[in-house]
Amino acid sequence: MLLAIPAFFDFFGSSLMFVALTMTPASVYQMMRGFINVVTPFLSIIFLKRKQYIHHWFGVVFIVVGVCGVGAVAMAYPTEDNSHGSVGLGILLVIIAQFFTGGLFVVEEYFLGDYYLDPMKVVGLEGMWGLSYYLLALPIMQAVHCSSTAYCDFGYIENSSYAFYQMADNGMIIFYTFACMLSIAFFNVCGITTTKVASSAQRATIDTSRTLVIWVISCLLGFEIFHYESIFGFILLVFGTLVYNEILVLPFCGLDKNTRVALAARAGAEKRDQNYMNTSPGAPYDANRNKRLLQKQKDAHYDKVDGEGEDFHMNASDNSAK
Repeated sequence: MLLAIPAFFDFFGSSLMFVALTMTPASVYQMMRGFINVVTPFLSIIFLKRKQYIHHWFGVVFIVVGVCGVGAVAMAYPTEDNSHGSVGLGILLVIIAQFFTGGLFVVEEYFLGDYYLDPMKVVGLEGMWGLSYYLLALPIMQAVHCSSTAYCDFGYIENSSYAFYQMADNGMIIFYTFACMLSIAFFNVCGITTTKVASSAQRATIDTSRTLVIWVISCLLGFEIFHYESIFGFILLVFGTLVYNEILVLPFCGLDKNTRVALAARAGAEKRDQNYMNTSPGAPYDANRNKRLLQKQKDAHYDKVDGEGEDFHMNASDNSAK
């Protein structure tokens, strides 16, 4: 039942992003999703009480600048076909959707931290809840009239019956639909596993690695026009992601002071120092230590005494012996 909550976040986030995908090029859509690296750390601080260090915020700044740069280029070079709405609105919807996706990541980490849940089971249950939400929402949206030619389908917000008609008319749509289902299922299993063994913030940053693949393939296949200005935003986005995820550690301005490796090294040094002080000749004298040693010797003595009665098998520290 608890997994209905992250599925609820996914329901809104996925719906907004798929609507935005009809308005923006695939690479711009994916790059703008990098804003999740800004949303998730803030939500982690508020709800999971996680601490973010200077190198995290340094990476977040570069991510924000990169995302803004990519969005500016996309709005400066709009596509020729604007029948599905403006690029600016699509970018806005992607950014809003990241708050729901960030909530999904944080809620999953919160529940996975308190319960043992197999990632496959989590994906299956969240999929069940997501299907339930859409079975409830789609009939409602199909009954709502609208007049916009950019955002409506034959006069309604949604037209599921026409979607099935398109599938029957073109078998490739069915193939792409099942391929998309398998891809999303595999992606969700990997994502939830990452959340379980690492954190929601790391899952968000690793998710950004898809940006390069999508951008390159989209340009090579001619799905969109290559604009060299996007390279700068992309470089900043990837650089910020690498710094945040500590794949790239910068050894200046204290950016390498609180990485996972540095924190683990300091914790190990403190533990070694503590153990040395407890066992060294200069360790504080413990007056009770001799008492415990004498008591241990008495206990060993009484345990070795053999007799017929239970009174001879007493432990010297046992209150009953008194």
